[in-house]
Amino acid sequence: MNKKTIVITGCSSGFGYITALTLAVKGWHVFGTVRKETDRNKLMEEAARRDCQHNLTILFCDITRQEQVAQLVEQVKEHLRGDEAMQHEESVPRLDALMNNAGTAYGGPIELLPIEDLRSQFEINLFAQIAVTQAFLPLLKEARGTIIMVSSIGGRIATPIAGAYNASKAALEFLSDALRVELVPFGVRVVLVEPISSPTDIWNTSLERAMQRIGSHRSGSYEQLLQVSERFAKRFSKRGFPPQVFADTIVRILESNRPGVRYAVPRSAAIPMVIGRVLPDRLRDYLIHRTLKW
Repeated sequence: MNKKTIVITGCSSGFGYITALTLAVKGWHVFGTVRKETDRNKLMEEAARRDCQHNLTILFCDITRQEQVAQLVEQVKEHLRGDEAMQHEESVPRLDALMNNAGTAYGGPIELLPIEDLRSQFEINLFAQIAVTQAFLPLLKEARGTIIMVSSIGGRIATPIAGAYNASKAALEFLSDALRVELVPFGVRVVLVEPISSPTDIWNTSLERAMQRIGSHRSGSYEQLLQVSERFAKRFSKRGFPPQVFADTIVRILESNRPGVRYAVPRSAAIPMVIGRVLPDRLRDYLIHRTLKW
């Protein structure tokens, strides 16, 4: 297999879905993970419409299950080896890039958030990302490849209701910073991508889950905050930058000989990110409070 190759987790929708298709059209061979047959079929149908289905290998994997991650690595290796003759060679198959994209959001006031949801938030958005990275690192080190960690502007600025999500992304950012320095001697690049809100399924899923878990508190002391947050979540699920902008950013990273350390998506997202970091804490809290009318 002479094409550039990449593993992308979480390709059932959103950023993973559009990035997998974009790279496949550009000639990359994409190993994309999904968890449902219906998601696989949807992705392959769109790939066929774009005439890039030959550049897509869709594999089933729940990245929170260590045994499935190990199986994923073996499946990718098998595909990379290609024909039977290569399977007997001593050389290590080549993997050029990994994009850790799979993730979710658990919403709710911290006081009301079930502790098992907080654990699940970190399991999916942090521990599973590192587990996948560890599993593929031997291949990436051999190829002097690129690891792309999909974080969020929420990993740099915390907001009410999204505290669990913010914390998981902030932890991912710090681990990625450490990993980037650790992998310098091996020629492996680690890049953080920090998107702002985009019309993907993550906020609808988060809203539905939050209402199931804490819906009984909607008439309690957090009623106003929950109502405002619900309106914001619905707005985020419909508005924001087009997901294709995210995919184009990934292409730019992968085509660069010296990619940057962080990419805000879209680029204008860097403005509120910087403002949020330099403002005094009390002033930032006040502005968030005013915005949410809480």
